[in-house]
Amino acid sequence: MEFTGQTAPLFESASDRSFMKSLTDFIKSEKELLCCPDEGPDEQRYYIYSTAFEKIIDYVTSYKPILTAIKKEYDDLIASVKDDQHQAQVAHGKLKAKLAQPTSLMYYQRKAAQLQERIATIQQNTADLQAEIKRLQKSKNIYEDSQQLETLKSTASIGPIPGLTLSELVNPESLDKHLEHLNQKRNKLLDRKKNEYVPVQVHNELDVKMKAILNQRDELSEENDKLLLRNKQLTYLNEALSRWHKSRSHTPLFPLLYSELKHVAEMKVSENDRFSFYIGKAGNNDPDKIKESKRLADYHESFVTLFESGDYKTAAFHAATSPQGILRDIHVLEKFKAVTVYKGVLPPVLLFFRLLMISAPPGKPLPERLSLEGVQCALQHGCIELVTFGVSQHKLTYTEALGDLICRHGDDDLRVADTCLALAQIIYSACGVLRKSALSMCKRGLIAAAVEFIYYNKEFTMDDCVFVLRELPSVALLKDFTQPCSTTPALMSVGFICHYLLNTDQEDLAFNLLEQIHAEGQGALEKTILEDEMSSLENWSEIATRCEQTDRLLLAQDIISTLLLQDGAVHLSSGLDGAELMEHVFM
Repeated sequence: MEFTGQTAPLFESASDRSFMKSLTDFIKSEKELLCCPDEGPDEQRYYIYSTAFEKIIDYVTSYKPILTAIKKEYDDLIASVKDDQHQAQVAHGKLKAKLAQPTSLMYYQRKAAQLQERIATIQQNTADLQAEIKRLQKSKNIYEDSQQLETLKSTASIGPIPGLTLSELVNPESLDKHLEHLNQKRNKLLDRKKNEYVPVQVHNELDVKMKAILNQRDELSEENDKLLLRNKQLTYLNEALSRWHKSRSHTPLFPLLYSELKHVAEMKVSENDRFSFYIGKAGNNDPDKIKESKRLADYHESFVTLFESGDYKTAAFHAATSPQGILRDIHVLEKFKAVTVYKGVLPPVLLFFRLLMISAPPGKPLPERLSLEGVQCALQHGCIELVTFGVSQHKLTYTEALGDLICRHGDDDLRVADTCLALAQIIYSACGVLRKSALSMCKRGLIAAAVEFIYYNKEFTMDDCVFVLRELPSVALLKDFTQPCSTTPALMSVGFICHYLLNTDQEDLAFNLLEQIHAEGQGALEKTILEDEMSSLENWSEIATRCEQTDRLLLAQDIISTLLLQDGAVHLSSGLDGAELMEHVFM
């Protein structure tokens, strides 16, 4: 109702007109302050007119009982309409939940079928492993039985003398001849023992001497490298000063020396420097250099002779302990690798690789390519202990490719998977490949240690976290990434990672995380959304849309409700009946 001067006057006195004017101004100012729309239902407009109605009841005392009764009926009607709207919303939500039940049941049935398949696969693998264990145990028992049988045969003293007939056993002359034959055989064995074999103590003493000689060789090699570097630096400076003197340049000497000394400080000794020092640079006519060259050539020729004669064990030792490391290269390893027919248990390539690591000087691991090829051969023949020794003693050059090679072997052979992952972690950490180091820890089940490793490495980026999640999808790991660690903030927010995963083939992982947060109780999902500073409202709106598209209606409804509250919006019913019932109050 609007009060203007053009309608029939309802009040005659000046005070009445003044009251109506102030009431009109009050309604107009309150509408402007509360930003009420000009048309359509609005709850704020209802409160303004309700207050104005109360002012009129207080002013017109004669009609107060009638107006109060009228206002009470209007208030009761409005309360009834609001209650009906609320009940309609609740019923609508229950209906949506009931409609979503068949879809949820189908989803859970599909997940149950997938879990059954995984259980069957695990049971099959367990059965295979148990069968392999039984087979190995049976082979072990057969081997032990055969050993015991041989021992019994060798210690048996009862029975006829082998090699003699019954008539010869009772003939003294035949027994004397047989005794003489046995004495001759014993003498030959004693002579062979004396001439061809040495005691174990001698072998141990030779091993100690060899280790001492190898250590002395390593020390002399280090000292030689230092002297070679000093000779290289002095030679370079001498040539630079000679060029400056011959050119008669006007360039000042001190700036030239500064630049040359800076270059000299970066010099290193290479294999070519060693070779040129021994053979070429000091003059090919030097008798000492010619003698050294001949000695290296003879050493190489001896190796070829041993290798071609089939004495691979001696040839491997000969090559591994070669002077100046002339035979410690990838070409010799490939030569041993090509051998397919050999005597003994270990292949020649493994013998050579093991001797290479044992004789490697401290602080000088095997070159990159030699390390890769050697580890590959060791893994192919199941010698994981040899690889463990090389990695733990830093006898190999650590590279990302080496870590990948060991990881792949662990994936193929589950019996050594944990060992391979531990070795790969050492290599990745040394190389600075943090993402694969953390992934190795997670695959071993060390989730807490991996998360702590990630939090306390500032070089670990968001892309590295996404890489770990993509390679090892896990809701537990995802929750750890989205939870703060003591005083350190979380690596990523729930909204950010869920929005990312929904655009990949890992959308089930994002839905599982949201459902677990939603199951923690009322307000958990709302708190997660409101405290998310890394993800925008548009991202959460897209997440809600994807939840609705995949029939996760309750989850989508809670996300949308939280977003509406955050924007300050009011969710009104779209029913036309409710609008018509309230139109005469709000207008």
